[in-house]
Amino acid sequence: METPRVPVAELAALSDFETILRLYRQANEVLLAEGIIQWNDDYPSPKVLKENLANGNTWVFRDHGQPIATITLDEDQDLQYQLIQWAYVSNRVLVVHRLCVAPGFQKLGKARQMMQFAESFAVLNQYQAIRLDAYLGNPYSQKLYRSLGYHEAGGYCYYHPGLIMCNCFEKWVG
Repeated sequence: METPRVPVAELAALSDFETILRLYRQANEVLLAEGIIQWNDDYPSPKVLKENLANGNTWVFRDHGQPIATITLDEDQDLQYQLIQWAYVSNRVLVVHRLCVAPGFQKLGKARQMMQFAESFAVLNQYQAIRLDAYLGNPYSQKLYRSLGYHEAGGYCYYHPGLIMCNCFEKWVG
């Protein structure tokens, strides 16, 4: 039986900044139209996006050279993660931040493919576990992570002065 091919994302360049920022803003408009108040004008912030790009932590899928999906992968765990009851304890944890797919490419499996890339990246770079938080009010991300075998950890993170409640997910890949 042939092993399924894992999509390969490209490391985003600083020159992708404007397109990636626009991608988040457009995706946010779609979320808002569906009553999902996950992101706003302050988050993801241009400053954080630029820092992630400069640090080589942002990855993209491209269509005709333009980013159509993006994800940030690093080891930065929010301070609130210390209060979460993680099932998988490891010193080698990859953290997923801000998975986003351009509106015209949503519901085509791009988010799933991006997470498959993240898992392959984690294994290749000898991480043992993947962690992330997801907005409880976004049924799409909740369904995605569960369908990919992510375990819901105990506890919640609260962002944007308590307005955004997120649950945390993890997966052992080591």
